[in-house]
Amino acid sequence: MRTTFEFDFVTTASPEQVIELMTDFSPNRPHRWPASSAKAFEVYRVGDTDADIREGQNFPKLWATWHYDWSAPNSVTLTIAESDHLEPGGFMSLTATPREGGSAVHAVWQQTSKSTRGLAAVIMMRLIGSRSLSAYYKKVYDGL
Repeated sequence: MRTTFEFDFVTTASPEQVIELMTDFSPNRPHRWPASSAKAFEVYRVGDTDADIREGQNFPKLWATWHYDWSAPNSVTLTIAESDHLEPGGFMSLTATPREGGSAVHAVWQQTSKSTRGLAAVIMMRLIGSRSLSAYYKKVYDGL
């Protein structure tokens, strides 16, 4: 099953801060992103405008190797290269537009399940993803 949705949020973070936090692959990354699992985090390669990273979460328990691309100004796209429960090619993109006092961020999320656990995660995201992700990202970015 494939699920696609879009969400928006406004944050006090500048577009540069939005991109910096998304592309911070330091050992501190799992602490900056509370839903991330420190056990699943692994950096494979970081270039000037792209990276290959393994990340996961504890609920639902999933991991993926993501290819990050931030070559377009004020934008980051994460594409799944490999995952335990999601199909390769799924992605999420964030684009930050400057606005007074911070940024307006537009995101697109698309994932396809390849297992029962992946199906449960995709169904859950179809039902609550737009609201929960916009609230989660806003909280993380406003906390900078």
